[in-house]
Amino acid sequence: MSIWRRFSFWGRSATTQQEGQQSSAPDTRNVESVKTVTEDTALQISAVWACVRLLTETLASIPLHIYRVDGDGREEDSQHNLARLLKRKPNARMTKVVWFETMQLNLVLHGNSYAVIDRDSKGQAISLWPLPAQQVDVETLSDGTVVYHYYEGNDVAVFAEENILHVRLFGNGTIGLSPLEYARNSIGLATGSEEFSSKFFCNGGKPGGVLSIDQVLKPEQREMVRKNFSALTQGSENAHRLMVLEAGMKYQQVQLNPEDMQMLETRRFQMRDIARFFGVPSILINDQEGTTTWGTGVEQIMLGFYQLTLRPYLSRWEEALRESLFPTADRRKYQVEFAFEGLLRADSKGRAEYSSQMVNNGLMTRNEARKKENLRPLPGGDMLTAQTALSPLEQLGQQSNNSGDSDGTQSA
Repeated sequence: MSIWRRFSFWGRSATTQQEGQQSSAPDTRNVESVKTVTEDTALQISAVWACVRLLTETLASIPLHIYRVDGDGREEDSQHNLARLLKRKPNARMTKVVWFETMQLNLVLHGNSYAVIDRDSKGQAISLWPLPAQQVDVETLSDGTVVYHYYEGNDVAVFAEENILHVRLFGNGTIGLSPLEYARNSIGLATGSEEFSSKFFCNGGKPGGVLSIDQVLKPEQREMVRKNFSALTQGSENAHRLMVLEAGMKYQQVQLNPEDMQMLETRRFQMRDIARFFGVPSILINDQEGTTTWGTGVEQIMLGFYQLTLRPYLSRWEEALRESLFPTADRRKYQVEFAFEGLLRADSKGRAEYSSQMVNNGLMTRNEARKKENLRPLPGGDMLTAQTALSPLEQLGQQSNNSGDSDGTQSA
């Protein structure tokens, strides 16, 4: 019996393994979303745009290195064919930054990022072509193998698992959960508040109300009153017109104004709620209320963001690239690693102190320190050196005895 069939009693929720089509969306929802949420509508919310842009552009800008590992450690292999592919042009139409931005955009929004792997006759990857995540369907067959269906119009292309680079967020192990689907209610509420604000100001800032008349109107009279009165109350061009009521007409406001609805507080909370879904501190998307923008507080927040949000993204990428692009025999010989320490670099004073300590303690050569500052290597700078002001006491005693012997003195 297949492992997928044995676990079939779990149901078909997005966090469980099942045979057949995999789902990245929740099987049930707590409440219905206020507005329909799609990739396009979500990115029109400033908080979503800011979070996605931050996670996408930051990752794409980090340098990527390929290291060859042996018994003596590891050394960067800039001549490997995958170094050219991942550090310059993954395909004929995209640079490294554009390709990673495209892939990371799908990962951040949909929880999954796909690319078709083109290989040469030797099986080495020669190009990587991104696929829109919303057009890819992942299916688990009865024997546990995974196939990928790519839909384009009425055409369907089927790819084996070894021909797809698949980077995923946490999920059921086969497919990642979609942040866009799980944040639908929060994004929908933000969209609803945006729509209300837009309509409110388009109406000149006048709340809706009821017009009452102390007599029974015929249908044509009611329509005429509604038409004449709407010209005075609807549209920003009528915001400051004087309204004249006659025949016992009374106007009563029935819609709360934005202040009573706490509209600003709602919009501010939704910004923070969306940032929480994407794992981004709200101060990094310009929410400065209640948070100082000076001192070391923001620096510590950024370090926490790098280590707790961005570092897991980088780890997923590194593992997926190694497992999908390298032949099985080479996966232990090579490592793919983002230069994450570049994000953790301090100011010029802090970098100078760090480099000085590393060089003076013999942990780094001068040329290695210069390389981190984008400076050319110097002759003789590849030798490890260390200060000898601190030495073991035994060596100091030997130096003292040797000094005494050289002066011709002897101990009694």
